[in-house]
Amino acid sequence: MFAIEIPWDPDLFAIGDFRFTWHSLWAVIGIIVGVFVARRLARRSSITTDEVTTLALWGVAASIVVARALYVIDNWEIEFAHDFASIFKLNQGGITVWGAIIGGTIGVGGAAWWMRLPVRTALDIGAPGTIFGMGIGRIGDLINGEHHALASDLPWAVLYTHPNTLGQGPVRPQIEGFPVHPATTYEMLGDFVIFAAALWLVFRFMGNLYTYWFVVAGYSALRLGLQYLRLDQNMLFAGLQQSQVIGIIGLVVTAIWVFRHLWQRRVAAKAATPTPPRPPRPR
Repeated sequence: MFAIEIPWDPDLFAIGDFRFTWHSLWAVIGIIVGVFVARRLARRSSITTDEVTTLALWGVAASIVVARALYVIDNWEIEFAHDFASIFKLNQGGITVWGAIIGGTIGVGGAAWWMRLPVRTALDIGAPGTIFGMGIGRIGDLINGEHHALASDLPWAVLYTHPNTLGQGPVRPQIEGFPVHPATTYEMLGDFVIFAAALWLVFRFMGNLYTYWFVVAGYSALRLGLQYLRLDQNMLFAGLQQSQVIGIIGLVVTAIWVFRHLWQRRVAAKAATPTPPRPPRPR
């Protein structure tokens, strides 16, 4: 069966218990590029580039906390119930990428409010860079292979062959399904499409939250569908994994915001329309 071999060690280097992986490298690159995009977009707003950098620092910090928390919740019984200290061993991996959007919203939105900056503009500026950085980070996931997927006979299926790999392949025959779908690479391509559309929106509607909610809805729909190809999360209920449940919540919240926004526009339009004078009553 034809497949694309992934022959690389997931670790770039290790010093004692500290491991620096391909995943870590591309995650850092994604963060740097995401902040760069946000700083460029800030030139079209009232928020300075230095203020964007401050907002980004808060966003990244909150993202890491939320991403780790989601992973711990999903893997509590397997990894953390009997080793509480391992929650804080971030160098050993284990985050949920949804944390970038949820934590980024909390960190950037909260910091913008505290700094008395326009929160809507801050969220619109941060959304394209966030989704672009998430896509770049998925390059490391492809190399490391820790996100397992369904078996595939497509010509772009991947097979992990390094003895230290975390992925599926002949060196780990106890894991069912190889070659497999490069599910996180599908996600990467989807992230880049969302990013391109988000740029178009932010250039035209910055400060209206259109860009922010488009990214939330787009990524929610993407994960809801692609998660059916992945095997790396526990089922919560109704056959749905954690990322799918969050995706459904994201779509519902976006729909509520859109309905509320359209209703407010309709009410405002009616209020702005002058009422024609009543004709005089006949005497």
